Formats: sequence, C-alpha cells, structure tokens
Amino acid sequence: MTDEEFGTVWRTFDREASELGVSIVTGHTARYGGCQYPWVGGATALAVGDPGDVVRPDGASPGDRLLVTKGPAVEVAGFLVTLFEDAVDLPEETVAEATERFYDMSPVRDALTAAAAGPVTAMHDATEGGLQGALVELARTGGVRLDADSEAVPYLPGVRASCDFFDIDPWKATSEGTLVLTVEPEGVEDVLAALDAEGIPAAEIGAVREGEGVFVDGERVEHPEVDPSWAVFEEYAEKVGLE
Repeated sequence: MTDEEFGTVWRTFDREASELGVSIVTGHTARYGGCQYPWVGGATALAVGDPGDVVRPDGASPGDRLLVTKGPAVEVAGFLVTLFEDAVDLPEETVAEATERFYDMSPVRDALTAAAAGPVTAMHDATEGGLQGALVELARTGGVRLDADSEAVPYLPGVRASCDFFDIDPWKATSEGTLVLTVEPEGVEDVLAALDAEGIPAAEIGAVREGEGVFVDGERVEHPEVDPSWAVFEEYAEKVGLE
C-alpha cells in the first residue's frame, strides 16, 4: 500500500468517524508483505450512554413485525467481486452493479435511522451465516419464533448474479451491511419511510410469534454453521495469488 493509498484509507476512517460522532483514541498501523488490501486485525469499540437507549438483539416479542434492510449476500457481491474482479467471468454491467455493493457494507446508518424512527425492539446484523444465520440467532436469543416470506425479501442489483457465479446460497452467505430488525406493528410504516428517505432499501418480511425457531415459507430452517463464502474466498485467493 502506497502512502497515497494509505492516505485515502485514513481519510475515509476520519470522515466516517466524524459523521457518526466517534473518536478514535489510539491505534496501530502496519504494512505486511503480500497483503495489498486494508485488513482490520482487531479493534475495541467503547460507547458511553444510557443502557435503556440500546436496542439489543434479544428484545423481539410475539406480535412484532420482522424487517430487513438491503437483503442477503451484500458482502458476496461487494467484497468478493471487488477483490477478485479480474478473475470473475461476469458481464461488465453485472460487475459494475456488484462492486457498487461495496458501499452498502455497513448497517450503522440503517440501525441509527430505524431506531430513531419507531419502536424497534431488536436488531442484529447479518455477518457470518448470512441472513438465514442472523434470523436463527435473533429467534434463539429472543426465545421466539420468526416466520419469513422469501418473496418479500429485497435483493440489491448484482447480488443474485454474483451468488450464481460463485455457486453460493445467498441466504447463507455473509452479508455485512444487512440489518435484521423487529418493530412493534404501529411503527412499521414510520421505520420503512425513514429508511426510504435515507435511500436504504428495506422491507417487511414476516412476523414474530410464540414458539421457537425460524420458518421461511412455512419450512423450518437452521443455522448454516459454515459460511459458504469462506471456501470461495480461499479458492479465488489461490487463483489470483493473494497471500
């Protein structure tokens, strides 16, 4: 990474932190041979505030509505296609759509916008294990049943084609940037309207009920346990000689 490239990375950190009112108080930077992309090895985030203002992942109650932002596999398109663009055999237009997803890989504004707009009872981001894993984790930690309609789930441009190319089930693939949330019924319209005003795609995809587990289109689904994205990453890293 050149000094100019590092400058771009650090200015981006500064811009995002400033917009969110976050202070970076210390840190470590280094260059590693063969690593040509920014990589976060570890970080600690601390927040000070009223615990009552925190929307936890375990607050869903029967009767709440289930919402999702951006849909599944955002990270597959945004990260994998961007990183391995030269090795991806997809139409130019599809590659352009997929790489644009890189800028959707954060749920922070989704969460802030939703929490400020209405009675949000629980939130969880869809990282390893994807949307399916996040739903299972949300149901498990809240001690509730979630029923979801797959047809109601949005997909961002470039996602389906990217998953087809990599032969990945989009519901099980890591999707950093996707937020799963439950909202009291009377607040659903306000939350969706607020997200839309911020240009964040979102949809109501189901409901919270008494019971346990996650049911998609009436069929119970389990946690993927192993994210299929990592095998693809390993395969393509070897193809392009990424260390």
